[in-house]
Amino acid sequence: MDPYQVIAEGGEALIAGWLGVTLSAGLRLPEDESEDRREFLLAGAKAALEQLAPAGAWLGERLQAVQFLCAHAAAMDWQGQANAPHLGEQVRHRAQRFATQMMALTSRQLSTLARLRDQRRREAEAAERQTWRKEAHETKEQLARGGAFTAELERMMKLSDEAERVPEDTPEPASPAAPRAAGAGVPEPPAGPAPALNRRERRALERLRRKEAKR
Repeated sequence: MDPYQVIAEGGEALIAGWLGVTLSAGLRLPEDESEDRREFLLAGAKAALEQLAPAGAWLGERLQAVQFLCAHAAAMDWQGQANAPHLGEQVRHRAQRFATQMMALTSRQLSTLARLRDQRRREAEAAERQTWRKEAHETKEQLARGGAFTAELERMMKLSDEAERVPEDTPEPASPAAPRAAGAGVPEPPAGPAPALNRRERRALERLRRKEAKR
């Protein structure tokens, strides 16, 4: 990929490219090896870097992985010199001392990487549990809302059925009877207002009133 394109893109592509260049510069590759073998060793180191600290890891963890791979390559190179039979005893002893120091360093680095990786795993599990609890809570609320809606719908349908159900033999309700005064022989009250008196009836009523007044 074009370096200028990587720079323009930025983000993860730029960080991954920078880590790859840093690993290539710090990795100790045997000078007496062929170009193909050197390319193989470099490709293997980049693949190991991706395994030790992938793209989602903390940047410090990825840097620690680069340092570990470079230190490991140096330790193996020193160990190879310490095992070379054609070198003098003093040279092999010094190479073995350096190899031992580098191996102790890589052991500490590997322990740090394992601790960081375990921390990343715990954080991912905690985030997954939080997501699961959130989804479970939302599902519970959705089911509760669905149950309440179903109950309300059933209630409304029941009320609708009761309102539409008309009994076939139900008699018409009788109109309430007019109140009557206590005692037998009391005539029924007139159903409506009394009709107006004519002239003769008015005169008879006046005579009756005068007689009652004389008494």
